[in-house]
Amino acid sequence: MKRLSLLVLFELVLSISIGLLLSKMSWIGRMGINLFRGEYKILKVWWKTALIIFALQLFFILLQYMVKRLCHLSVSRLIFFLFLLLSCLGLAYTYHDFSTVYEHKIMKERFHLGGYLFWIGFIASHLYFLVTPFQKNVQISEN
Repeated sequence: MKRLSLLVLFELVLSISIGLLLSKMSWIGRMGINLFRGEYKILKVWWKTALIIFALQLFFILLQYMVKRLCHLSVSRLIFFLFLLLSCLGLAYTYHDFSTVYEHKIMKERFHLGGYLFWIGFIASHLYFLVTPFQKNVQISEN
């Protein structure tokens, strides 16, 4: 459980970093959000973005923790591998999107780095659960 708290702390720091980076979009990007894409206004406020990302990360950590506790080893590893694969595909798609869509190209490098760190956080939590062994509670009897 000690290592799980380190993962949660890592995800908290990463979420704050992502929130700060996503809020540092270009002036043109801010104007585009104000004029055309009002549903993305939350990205302009760093702490709201960080809170949403951290809540999402905690949800997936809890989900993976439950899978690790309730499923057999082979099934849980398969699920974690699929999560890892989907996260890597999300990172690749984000890179492709940021490099081809004009509206996303002009959002600045810091915004792009925040998007990449979002997926790296997911990859880190999936790798954590894929690699760490499951430890059952061992009780020592005094006989």
